Amino acid sequence: MSVPPTVNAIVPLALLEAIRNLDTPLDDGLPAELAAEAFSKRLGLSSTVASQIERYREMAEKRTRVPDEEAVQVFRLVGRRPDATLVYADAGRRAARLAARQNGGEPPFFARVLPRSMRRRIGERRAGRALRRTFGIDLAHADDGLSLRLEESLATRSGFEGNGCYFYAALGAELLRVASGFEGSMVHDRCRVRGDEACRWKAADADRNW
Repeated sequence: MSVPPTVNAIVPLALLEAIRNLDTPLDDGLPAELAAEAFSKRLGLSSTVASQIERYREMAEKRTRVPDEEAVQVFRLVGRRPDATLVYADAGRRAARLAARQNGGEPPFFARVLPRSMRRRIGERRAGRALRRTFGIDLAHADDGLSLRLEESLATRSGFEGNGCYFYAALGAELLRVASGFEGSMVHDRCRVRGDEACRWKAADADRNW
């Protein structure tokens, strides 16, 4: 699959929230005036990012989509940072949680008391539905397990494939965790930056039952 002509506002929202999160310092004991000067130089704490976060949050609540090029620009903004992989991973988890809430939230109580194999199947369907509706990504079922596959993504469009792929790895793993209690990661076994024709992330559960 490739990047659709519009992107759910959840994506740029999660990216900017992750920037703000990583740029928010711990209390390091600096005098107030020095701390204020240092903080003002951090992009994530700027008034511009704050206003854009509010804009995207309102759009996400209304389920409004943004042009794909706008999302690419935000993705590219992250890619230029030295801590890009941390921001992408944080953003992927945030986007997954936002998408889960947008598509029904936590699994219903009855699903939580079902046998694990049934919870897993229900969770797979919920995660797959959220990925497809919110991000236009299919969760594939194959003999070697669950996987995501993208020939083109925001990472490739922004020129930051490789680092940007951490967003999708975190997105898939977190959605599976929220939907079904998945404990593991999405292994990025194929990547465009390594010469593969498409990027692929394969679910690897801790107990190898996925």
